[in-house]
Amino acid sequence: MTMLGAAERRFWERNGYLWIERFLAANEVAAIRCWTEEIGAWPDAPGRWMRYYERAPGGEEGKVLARIENFLPFHTGLDGLFRSGRLAGLLADLLGEPAVVFKDKINMKAAGGAGFAPHQDAPAYRDFGIDFHATVMVPVDAFTRENGCLEVAREASQPTLLAQNPDGTLRADVVARLEYVPILAKPGDLIVFDSYVPHLSKPNRSADPRRSYYVTYNRRSAGDMRETYYARKRQLFPPDCERQPGVDYAKIGAQFNLANPFE
Repeated sequence: MTMLGAAERRFWERNGYLWIERFLAANEVAAIRCWTEEIGAWPDAPGRWMRYYERAPGGEEGKVLARIENFLPFHTGLDGLFRSGRLAGLLADLLGEPAVVFKDKINMKAAGGAGFAPHQDAPAYRDFGIDFHATVMVPVDAFTRENGCLEVAREASQPTLLAQNPDGTLRADVVARLEYVPILAKPGDLIVFDSYVPHLSKPNRSADPRRSYYVTYNRRSAGDMRETYYARKRQLFPPDCERQPGVDYAKIGAQFNLANPFE
């Protein structure tokens, strides 16, 4: 089934991203908010979902929850939302065939939470034998400039890696020549962007969280590498509750922490 109009398809081909307003129904928006509260309250659980933390803002002691990954196998509602229905149809239309989930995460971006440096996603996925991915972003809270909304580069769609710093973020000269567009999305909206589109987000300077799901897919014909991805991530950049003392995960797992503020 074709879900995209001609103008949307041209925009996707030129820019590598789409912002579709009011894609989700009101009952889906309400369910997502409820489900987010549920998984946000899950405890650390070795071998299951993966909770990552960042330093508390403002120099305070301790850490705050920054991200949860690998939650789809443990939550029926979210699994159904991201693997079926209109969302699955949209991805099939964009990719030319059905899609499979490569990875799933939610960024919590608490008040005072850090931003994400300009980067492409593709370098983080290069070792898994799939050269193209698309990420679906579903806001839980409204995006504003103050709370560090997603910003994407306009007219930068090309399947190539741009010049990077040693840590995988984009070099300053690359960033300077790109025009970044803030995506002021609301709950119910949907953003899709491919793995080569440069993007960033700034710190959350508001008093409230800016939570958003990011579920990454690849074409089904390229293979299902989700379990392989998470097995390797658990080994090289595990969540806090699975880490061994004295191991420098920032060094050995740098590929899995590209542009992130996590420890």
